[in-house]
Amino acid sequence: MAEVEHAPERVVFCSRCGTHMQTEMFGGKPRRRCPECRFIHFEEPKIAVAAMVLTDEGLLLVKRAVSPEKGKWALPAGYLDLGETPREGVAREVLEETQLEVKVEKLVDAFYNQPGAGASVVLVYRANVTGGTLKPSDDASEAAFFRPPDYPDLAFSSSKDIARRAARAFERMTRRR
Repeated sequence: MAEVEHAPERVVFCSRCGTHMQTEMFGGKPRRRCPECRFIHFEEPKIAVAAMVLTDEGLLLVKRAVSPEKGKWALPAGYLDLGETPREGVAREVLEETQLEVKVEKLVDAFYNQPGAGASVVLVYRANVTGGTLKPSDDASEAAFFRPPDYPDLAFSSSKDIARRAARAFERMTRRR
């Protein structure tokens, strides 16, 4: 399990009482702690959700219009909003980026990224198109289906891994016909 090397020095003041924070060992790790009210700041992971949408046309990908990895292609994805279930987040992100409505089926995999690389955890769900018309929007400059092996330049290890899996699944789909 990866550990954060040090307490986040950027957390200068206590969010509860405004006192200047100090670094102390807590739970075997350095943490920012308030000497006045004893509040401990815990770093929380950022969680993203992504969709594996595979049809007869191929795997749905979006070209990123924003950093990180601007200009590369990836699964439709984004950060999970507070109060939103992962399945709701997947459906929202696909709709925002592609204008397609999907039914979210099952969890395909969970990926871990090192701290500072955007999302710490990426949950990828299989989803099926139920409506809408493919059109890029939000932070996607393009949206398209790609058949393996004709994938464009992919961003993120999670998109690359899912593209490999989609290629195998697409091959099984086409063999059945």
